[in-house]
Amino acid sequence: MKYLITLLSIYCGFISFAATEAPNQDIEQDSILYILKNEASILPLDQLNRTVFRTTYGGDPSAFGAMLNRFSEVPKISKDSSSFLNNRKHEDVHIITFMASKNDSLEKAELQQLFKSLKKIPQENIILILFGVQNAYDHKHILGIPLSNCNAIVYCNDTSSYAQKEAAQLIMGARKNSPPATIDPGIKYILISKKIEQKEIETNGRLRYSKPESVGIEETDLNGIDSIAKLAIKEGALPGCQVLVSVKGNIIYQKSFGTHTYDTGSKMVQNEDVYDIASITKIAGSTLLAMYLEHYNLLDVDDTLGKYIPELTDSTEYGQIVIREMMAHQAGLKSWIPFYTKTLKEGKLDPEIFKSSKDSVFSLEVAENIFIHKDYPSYMYDRILKTPLREKKYKYSDLCYYFTQKVFESILQEGQNDFLHREIYSPMGLQHIKYNPLDFFKKRNIVPTEHDHKFRKQLIHGYVHDPGAAMLGGVGGHAGIFSNSADLASIMQLFLRNGKYSGNEFFTKEIIDDFTKKQFLRNRRGVGFDRPREKGGGTCDILASPKSFGHSGFTGALAWADPKDEVIFIFLSNRVHPDQDNWKIRDMNIRTDMQHVVYEALLRR
Repeated sequence: MKYLITLLSIYCGFISFAATEAPNQDIEQDSILYILKNEASILPLDQLNRTVFRTTYGGDPSAFGAMLNRFSEVPKISKDSSSFLNNRKHEDVHIITFMASKNDSLEKAELQQLFKSLKKIPQENIILILFGVQNAYDHKHILGIPLSNCNAIVYCNDTSSYAQKEAAQLIMGARKNSPPATIDPGIKYILISKKIEQKEIETNGRLRYSKPESVGIEETDLNGIDSIAKLAIKEGALPGCQVLVSVKGNIIYQKSFGTHTYDTGSKMVQNEDVYDIASITKIAGSTLLAMYLEHYNLLDVDDTLGKYIPELTDSTEYGQIVIREMMAHQAGLKSWIPFYTKTLKEGKLDPEIFKSSKDSVFSLEVAENIFIHKDYPSYMYDRILKTPLREKKYKYSDLCYYFTQKVFESILQEGQNDFLHREIYSPMGLQHIKYNPLDFFKKRNIVPTEHDHKFRKQLIHGYVHDPGAAMLGGVGGHAGIFSNSADLASIMQLFLRNGKYSGNEFFTKEIIDDFTKKQFLRNRRGVGFDRPREKGGGTCDILASPKSFGHSGFTGALAWADPKDEVIFIFLSNRVHPDQDNWKIRDMNIRTDMQHVVYEALLRR
């Protein structure tokens, strides 16, 4: 312990010297983040399907807390919150910060309270972060810290907002720590054992929030996106939108524009608000799940529907459909069926099918105060199965993903939504991507879609826009997921990283390569994924590479990933508000023109 304290003293003395020698350097370059201890490789934090909380001593690093919350909910707990601390679990993570003030010698009661707290804290996962102050930090005052009680210790040489944000990104694995070259070359070992040499930790795949300059792009080169968004709103193509651009793992652009609706006083769109992503559900939910199941040898997309759901398809020609063909829209299924039309009598909801309140029979929620009979989905599948298959050629079809949902749920023996949330989204730390968003978010943080005058006779707000998915209770293989731009970008980043993200492996490079390649002649599609046309363009910009992939959504959304330069482009909107027949977003090329701005900026590097 004495050896550790001595080395820490030498090290911190150097840090103070280095900060003093370069007071005029850009704070964004000068901030040093160094890991003094990392037992059991707790850093970076990978699995986020556990409780992570923080307590503060000294100043409150609010920017640090705000950035942590971009990755996962990390509540700030009072140091006196004994009820919370006593109920924590063994796997929980406790982040403790001490931030000095510029005019503080660090000898005050707060520092002593930190010492006492660390001494009495039981065995748990503790990450201690020390935020020092350039030119004013006296390292002698931290020599009493009981470091042995901490699993990880991070030192940051200043308290700027930028440094706090970078420390949070380090904790979450979105960036590396400062390399050993930033400290005295004579200090080779920090920990007690000389056999353990300080090394850089690797990132875990989470997207980092950076400036465009970090990838060689001038910030002004992306101003065209703002102009296009404002024009789209002015021309009534949409009331608002979210746009995100990531390059090489760095989020270099994330903005929200406009309002939730055209109504006076409507809420301004915020980055945390969630949109109905419609058919992007096919890749962010269904295709992702298919690749996961293939990885664990629970699914083979070259098998038939009859192998997995014989009770539903064996007596029909649908039982011979190959799943790969179906997911590539090559199986001859009809494009869609307006199921809701059979539930109306004289333009009103049939009271034998719907009720205005939930009970044990009418248990599937379609919209506010509308509940459908729990057995009605069986009728919907019967109707599909009675529809003759057509020639096996490319024909985009929502109906394909009614069947993937049945296949997955027969394998998992639980709902597609429950499994995705628990086994994929939660470990990734995703907070803003959910089916049935009213179960998770406040209504004011959910962007409404259409005024449905034909079926539900209300503004669709918090319920899936697609009528078929709504009649399934909000969970469909083809639609139903709501997300914000950041969480959807994380899903696309998972695809670009070949299934590896936040210390997890959800599938392999071989699987994603198979799913994203062209599957059939005269059909550009992959398995689940949309791709560019043969000569480029289509759903994406003409400059997107032939290996790029993604999907669009009927509500006005687009998610696209390009392995070349690792580009991710996310666009979310409710162009269907108030009327789904408004196609200005398409006619004005809003989404592809925004993408074009990004690709032109990359070409100018």
